[in-house]
Amino acid sequence: MFTKKKMYQLVVVVIAFIGLIAVIIGLYAYRWNLVNPLKKATLTIGNFDRTFVYHVPRQISSHPKLIIAYHGTGMWASLMQVFTGHEFDEQADMTKDAIIVYPQGYESNWNDCRKTAPYPAKQLQIDDVGFTEQIIAFFSNGYQIDKKEVYAVGFSNGGTMVMKLARQHPEWFKGFAVIGSNMPAASNDDCEDIGQPVSMLFVSGENDPIVPYQGGEIILDGKNFGLVKSVEETVAHWLTISQCPSDKYKSSSFPNTNPTVFRKDYIAPVTEKRICFIRIANGGHTISNRNFRIPIKKMGYMNTDVDVPVLIWEFFMSLK
Repeated sequence: MFTKKKMYQLVVVVIAFIGLIAVIIGLYAYRWNLVNPLKKATLTIGNFDRTFVYHVPRQISSHPKLIIAYHGTGMWASLMQVFTGHEFDEQADMTKDAIIVYPQGYESNWNDCRKTAPYPAKQLQIDDVGFTEQIIAFFSNGYQIDKKEVYAVGFSNGGTMVMKLARQHPEWFKGFAVIGSNMPAASNDDCEDIGQPVSMLFVSGENDPIVPYQGGEIILDGKNFGLVKSVEETVAHWLTISQCPSDKYKSSSFPNTNPTVFRKDYIAPVTEKRICFIRIANGGHTISNRNFRIPIKKMGYMNTDVDVPVLIWEFFMSLK
């Protein structure tokens, strides 16, 4: 039988245990930032104050590259750093030649190209393109980045934002990467292509529970985000834009991955632009990497044998 004293002791133990777990998770999530904390800045775009956090390696080169990483629906900026396992920061630290930026979407979302998007960024027509332009200007003025070495990577809603940038302002970037995101179907698309060839890498999980691999309706937390194309149709769209023959590619698979991860690399013979498609068998709505190990059931299976941030980094660095 529990006395009041024993009950009190039990409550103290439980609270201490929960506190310990919280500390462990916090250290796990933000371990990189203990030594070199993220910096933060605010820009005013229209009538809105927009924020972003960024990682600058110590002893940065004189004209570094810039990589902008757009988070997914409902996330905040620094969580994109966590979901990518801090690996973009790690690569930047090793090369001392890149700044990694994590912008914050308006109320945690981006105004992408989907007509049907039940969140304020779309309903208020938030100028995320202008936000991106000002981010690049901020680092051009403050850190003298090499404006020919600017890259964009996005996950989920952030991936659709990256494709919007590639469709409307490809001249700002040398390369793009899209994770867990498909093009909107024609009936759900409010953007136009300028038709300029780009280099872009795609990563998609065949069993993505949120963005359907075969295309169709996106339903998230009971909200309808409209129709999207299939992954194959999305890749085909960019093959056409970038003038890459769809029947000419280098096919490969990753050793020691379970389930198998497949890759196709296309090169445009005239423009030398590159399209890379990585298909993760049984993969979910995740960013596979070696550091992020917190399971989130609704996101589906995460293949930990493939390191997506490193593959994106290598793709970016290989572009001419």
